[in-house]
Amino acid sequence: MELYLFIGFVVLYILMSFFVNKNVQHKVWTMAFVVCFIVTAISIGFLRVNNQDVMMSANQLNWYYLLYLFGSMSVVLGLINIWMYRKPIWSVFFNKDDDDDEEDDDK
Repeated sequence: MELYLFIGFVVLYILMSFFVNKNVQHKVWTMAFVVCFIVTAISIGFLRVNNQDVMMSANQLNWYYLLYLFGSMSVVLGLINIWMYRKPIWSVFFNKDDDDDEEDDDK
């Protein structure tokens, strides 16, 4: 299932890169990642609220499925976001100068 999600999201990303403005593309993929993160956090929260039993109930199975599905989506969307923001991420981790001080002086 993860492979289908990965392929589907990559194809969607490639199509969006041809037909949609970059700013809109960044907003859509970042918002999708944030929504998946929130749903995953809610699923984990509901699993932790319930008592843990030896056997899983139908209610817990639903939350585990949501956790699995949106957790997988979060990983794929996270990879796409890392690809989209690779230059800023690269500059954050590997930039040796302190450019922030110069920007503050200009304002």
